[in-house]
Amino acid sequence: MAEVGGGTASPARGRRELNLKWALVRRILTVGLLCVVGATAVVMNNVAAGARLRNEEVAATVEKQLRLQLFRIDTALDRAERFPDWQAVTSHPLSSGQCVSLIQADPPRTNSNCVGVDERGTAPSWFVHAYRLLFLSQSNIERPLLHRGVDRGRIVVTTDPDAVTRQAWGELSRLLGLLAALVAVLCLLVFVVVGHALRPTGQILAGINRLADGDLSSRLPPFDLSELQRISEVFNGMAERLQTTTRERAELARRLVDAQERERGHIARELHDDVAQRLTALTFLARSIKDGVGATNPGVAAESAELAAMAAGTMRSLRDALVHLRPPEIDDLGLAVSLQELVAEHNRRHAGRMVFALRTDGDLDALPAETAAHVYRIVQEGLTNAVRHAEARNVEVALATAPTGEVHLTVTDDGRGAAPEDLRRLGTGFGLIGMRERVYALSGRMTTEAGPASGLRLRISFPTELKTRAVP
Repeated sequence: MAEVGGGTASPARGRRELNLKWALVRRILTVGLLCVVGATAVVMNNVAAGARLRNEEVAATVEKQLRLQLFRIDTALDRAERFPDWQAVTSHPLSSGQCVSLIQADPPRTNSNCVGVDERGTAPSWFVHAYRLLFLSQSNIERPLLHRGVDRGRIVVTTDPDAVTRQAWGELSRLLGLLAALVAVLCLLVFVVVGHALRPTGQILAGINRLADGDLSSRLPPFDLSELQRISEVFNGMAERLQTTTRERAELARRLVDAQERERGHIARELHDDVAQRLTALTFLARSIKDGVGATNPGVAAESAELAAMAAGTMRSLRDALVHLRPPEIDDLGLAVSLQELVAEHNRRHAGRMVFALRTDGDLDALPAETAAHVYRIVQEGLTNAVRHAEARNVEVALATAPTGEVHLTVTDDGRGAAPEDLRRLGTGFGLIGMRERVYALSGRMTTEAGPASGLRLRISFPTELKTRAVP
C-alpha cells in the first residue's frame, strides 16, 4: 500500500493522550476531594450546632431552676435573699469551655460559672479563624429570665471558641484520615480491576498500530467482553475488506502500468525498427547525393548536406525518445547498469550545479523485468523532481535488497525541503501520482519525510515477490 505523508504527528496524535486507568483514578480523586469538602462542612457545622444545642440545654435548665426558686420564694418556701441559689444552678455539669451567667440589673449583679478548656490537641490558627468566622457566630445563647411579667435578669451561656475548634479539628482529622484511606484503597482497586479488565485493549492498540503501519494482515483475537468482541469483529472485517481492496487495486495498478510498459516497449521497437531505419537510409541517401553531385552542382550538394544534418538530428531526438520510452539497458544489461547510466546522464547534464550519486546493494538483476522497469521509472521521476523543485546540490539514490525479501529505495536531496504541512500535500503534485501508482503496482509503501539535515527524502519499500490476485 502506498502512503504519502510527512514525518510530523497528525492533529489527533498532537493532542494530549489520556490513559483510561489514570483518568478513572483522577476522577475518583476528584469525587473523593468533593466528598471530603462536603464531609468537612457537615462535620464542622455539626460540631457548631452541637455546641449551640448544649448551650440551649444549659440555658433551659438554668432558667427552669431559677424559676422554680422564684416560685418557692413566692410561696414562702424560700427566702428572697437567697436568690439566686447559684450552687443549685451550677450543679448541672458543663462541657469543656462552657460558661453560664446570670446578669441582673436591679440590683446590678452577675453570677457565673465556667469550665476550663481541655488543652489536649491544638488546631492550626488558619482553621481556628475560618471556623470562628463561618460556624461559631451563632453558637452563644442569651435569653431573659421573666417571672410574673417581671424581668429578673438575663441568662447567658457561651462556649469558648478554642474548645469548639479543638473538638471540630479532632473529629475532622479522624474523618479525613478515614476518607483518605478509603479513597486510596478505592483508587488502588479501580486501577487494578480496570487494568485487568482493559488488558485486551493493549492487543487492540497493537493491532491498530500494525494496521496504521501498513500491515493489512493484522487481526484481533476474540475477547470475552462483549463490547471488546464487537470491536474485534468490526476491526477484523474492516481489515479484511481493506486488504482485499488494496490487493485488487494493486493488481489493477500492476496490470495498467505493465500494459503501459509493454505499449512503450512496442512503440520503441516500432520506432527503432521502422522510423530509425528510414532515417538512417535517408541520411545515407543524402550523403550519396552530396558525393555524386558535389563537384557539378554545389547548390544541390549544400542542400544534401543540410538534409543529412537534419536526418542525423532527428535520429538523435528519436534515440532520446526511445531511451525515455524503454531504456535498452534494462533488457540488455539489467537494472543496476541502467540506473548507473541514468545517474551518469544527470551528472553530465547538470555538471557543476548538482551532483548525483547511486548506492546499490544486493542482486538487483534478479528482479523481474517489469519490476525493474517500475523501479527505473520511480528513480527517474525522483531525480526529475529533485532537479525541478528541490534546489539541491547533492542527490543520492540508495537501492538495496533486504534479507526479509523486500527492496528498499530512497532518494535523498539536500535542497530547500518543505514545511510540515506541505509534506502532507506532496501526494497530489510534484509528479508523485505516477510514482504512487507504480508503488501500488509493486504492493509497496511510499512515504516522504524531511531529510537528515535539510531537503527531502523519498522512501519506498516493496516485496521482491508480488502476491497477485485475479481481478474480475
